[in-house]
Amino acid sequence: MSYQTGRMGIAEGIALVFIMLFPRIFLTAPANAVAASTTAAWWVVIVSGLPIFLAIFAWAYILRQTPGDLFSVSEKLLGRAGAWLVTITGISVAFIDAALILRQFAENTLLTALPQLEFSFVVGWYAFIAALGAILGLEALARGTYLLLPMSIMGLILVLLLLAPYYDIYNLTPWRGYGYVPSLQSGIHRSGINIGGLILVIFSPAMQNIKTFKWASIFGVMLGTFIKAVSILVFIMVFGVATASEKTLPFFEMARLVYINRYFQRIEALFIILWVIVGVLGIALSLYVGTYLLTRLLKLPALQPLIPLSAYIVAQLAMLPPDIATVIRLDNFIVSNFFTLVLFIITLLLLAAAIVKAKKGRLPHVPSFDD
Repeated sequence: MSYQTGRMGIAEGIALVFIMLFPRIFLTAPANAVAASTTAAWWVVIVSGLPIFLAIFAWAYILRQTPGDLFSVSEKLLGRAGAWLVTITGISVAFIDAALILRQFAENTLLTALPQLEFSFVVGWYAFIAALGAILGLEALARGTYLLLPMSIMGLILVLLLLAPYYDIYNLTPWRGYGYVPSLQSGIHRSGINIGGLILVIFSPAMQNIKTFKWASIFGVMLGTFIKAVSILVFIMVFGVATASEKTLPFFEMARLVYINRYFQRIEALFIILWVIVGVLGIALSLYVGTYLLTRLLKLPALQPLIPLSAYIVAQLAMLPPDIATVIRLDNFIVSNFFTLVLFIITLLLLAAAIVKAKKGRLPHVPSFDD
């Protein structure tokens, strides 16, 4: 079930953007950020979100001039060859992101909850459930995520507040980490981690108008960036830089420290269920995005028959790296290099094409899709 043209509201849009940014909070990304920027990691996360806001405004202009989804916009602005290149890049980003998240969540499930299960079995089940979610369609994913959103945020913030007895403000000094310039460079370099904030570009015809697209994207990125920044801030205060940079599962380690009373302990077991659900939704949405773009590229009548094959390919990609350490290094490298380059190059390329063609008067004005 997918949204009809002009039916997706701002709440569902925020949910889609947020779930694309949220899963890595439960993975090793916070520890990688601390290792890269030390005590400045929490505000470097905010810096890494700034290019996405600029990209959202750029895409609002592009979509105002050239309505459509990613493929049709690229075809109008760059021609058939350019549309193929942009769409194939988008498919690659979606499937690689799904594979990296799938592998890490599967490894974490084995590490924390089900150590006796076979690795390929866990990967297969994650891929199977994600495929079922993708088959249900974009509307089901958006509304399911929207219902999960308050519970997820409240649960995470509750854990951070219950850790107050462990806070050590001196762990945050010096505020500049390795220095302001290296920290700013690190933030820009890692801006690709937020590339999911542009997911509504792919489904822009389903949005009510450009204003809905723009504010749903902005609020979703703001919410995701704020949650990540606060989580890393608390993470550093609790563990310190040296210990925090070595944690494979930062949020799980923080949840293990929470002590309410002797009758109610080990609440991290409850949060395993939460991050499994979040992980499945994130994988399902990335899988849906990749399959949708593939369907548009090949001009197929329906995408549901391709989802099982796409899930199988993603599962096989997820099992290629030999161990979790390799996956973590690969994830950090791809996010910081490939995703960041895609974010800047495609946005700037299409923005330049839209500006040039608008000045030449080759693009008609469309009042119904204006803000």
